[in-house]
Amino acid sequence: MDKLNGHFRAEIILVLLAIGIGVLENIVPKPFPFLKLGLANVVTVSAIIRYGTMTGLRINVLRSTGAALLLGIIATPTYLLSLAGGIVSSIVMGNLRNVFSVTGISVAGSLCSLCIQLFLAMLLLPGLPVGTLAMPLIVWGILSGAVTGIVAVILLRKGFPWIREAGVDSPCSQE
Repeated sequence: MDKLNGHFRAEIILVLLAIGIGVLENIVPKPFPFLKLGLANVVTVSAIIRYGTMTGLRINVLRSTGAALLLGIIATPTYLLSLAGGIVSSIVMGNLRNVFSVTGISVAGSLCSLCIQLFLAMLLLPGLPVGTLAMPLIVWGILSGAVTGIVAVILLRKGFPWIREAGVDSPCSQE
C-alpha cells in the first residue's frame, strides 16, 4: 500500500510539474503560434521510462486539460489538438520504450503528436496547406523531440523525478 501511495504522490507531482511547464511554455513568445519546444513532454518521457505507458498517458491527459483550464482554452481546437497529440504520443512512446533509446522514443512521440495534430487541423480547417506544412513540421518534430529526449536523459541520470534512484536503466514498474 505504501508503494502505491508513493507512486500516486509521484504522479501528482509530475502532473503539476508538467502543467506548470506547459503553461510557461504557452505564455513565452514563439516565432509561430503553433511551434513550441514541448519541454513539458520531458516529464511524460521520464514518467513512461520510470513508471510505464499508463502513467505517461495520464500525465499527458491531465497536463493538457490542466494547462487548457489555466490558459482559458479548454473549449477550443487548440485543446483538442493538444489532447490528441498527447494521447497518441504517450501510446507510441510507451510501446517503443523497450525498443528505442529515451531520445528515440521522444522523437517518435513528437513526430506522432505533430502528425495527428496536422491531420486534425486538416479536418478542422479545410484548405489547410498540409503539403507545405508537412516537411517543416517533420523537421521541427525531430529537433524538438531530440531536445526533449536529451533533457529527459540528463534528468533521468540525475534521478528524475527525484523520488527514485538515479539511472536511466533502473527498474521501473510495468503497467
